[in-house]
Amino acid sequence: MAVVQSIVDKYRRADIDTRVDIILRNYARFNKLVDGYEKCLSIVIRNEREHKRRRENGELGVRVQTSNISDVTANTAVENVSIQEAIHEGDYNTALKGSEEYFIHRAEIKTLLDMRDDYEIVCSQVESLDDDERIFLERYIVERESFFTIADDVNLSPEAVKSRIKRTKKIVKEGAMLFLEQKYFSDEVEIELKIGA
Repeated sequence: MAVVQSIVDKYRRADIDTRVDIILRNYARFNKLVDGYEKCLSIVIRNEREHKRRRENGELGVRVQTSNISDVTANTAVENVSIQEAIHEGDYNTALKGSEEYFIHRAEIKTLLDMRDDYEIVCSQVESLDDDERIFLERYIVERESFFTIADDVNLSPEAVKSRIKRTKKIVKEGAMLFLEQKYFSDEVEIELKIGA
């Protein structure tokens, strides 16, 4: 049976070049993918907390309400939102309190934060394009139009459109990578500057 690798795991293991490719390939839905993963991760963490609480209390897995004060559904919803907000803000202590997989989830949260930041960097490079180039690229990566559809609309050959989009993606990628290299390797740059000084 093949193991499906999550986009977060792929992203965490990817180099900067591949990360930009992942963002461009999923450009239109990238934030939704990150939001969905955050939501699912918050549920997993909440269930880990609950499992740990039950185990520590010696419960056998059957919950018996002992008073009429508690509203389990509301408490669960509040806890889900609290965990999800902590994940989104990078508040590891709040998000992972009581988690059984602290280091695994911490790596996931760090990757989610990187994904959001990196997406913003790529978006800024797309937005900085000339209008014509940006519109071509957005039609391809956001609206998912084929080279043929775009070519028909602008009276160019599909090969010309493909070439133009490829060239534009390269401009976006190079611009984004300049900032991403600064982000990920700023410590190395500082060390090189100190050594050279």
